[in-house]
Parts: sequence; C-alpha cells; structure tokens
Amino acid sequence: MTRILTLRLDPVLLERAEARAARLGVDRAKYVRSLIEEDLASGENQSGPGFASCDLAGMYEGGGKAATNPETRARMRRKG
Repeated sequence: MTRILTLRLDPVLLERAEARAARLGVDRAKYVRSLIEEDLASGENQSGPGFASCDLAGMYEGGGKAATNPETRARMRRKG
C-alpha cells in the first residue's frame, strides 16, 4: 500500500517542477518520486559529511593554508 506525502512549495518552484515533469513526459508525482528514488540510490554508497560547521569557519589556520577537518578536530581536542 502506498502512503501520501504532502509538501508545501513556493509557487514559482512548483511551476518549474511541473514544467520539468511535462518536458519529461511524466506527471508531477512521478517526477518527485523519481527524484527521491535517484537520490536514495546514489546516496547508498556515500556517507554524510564527516565534519561541517560554519561556526568554526576561519577559526583555525593550517600553517598558511586552510585547515583540514582532521587538523581542526585535533586542535579542538587539544584546546579541550
């Protein structure tokens, strides 16, 4: 049995999505389902970001270059 998903979209985004679905020759629901299925299929072999925080951007320097995630984690542990 299928379940219903309801989402709210900006009218402009909805119009663009409907136009894209029409160009592909599918209805809006099939278009959205295909996007979800493709994303889930492509994401099965990928892990999420190991470290991402805008709050820490620019907080540490990496010896004249941008600090890497492992370097930033190590410096945060040392600061404790």
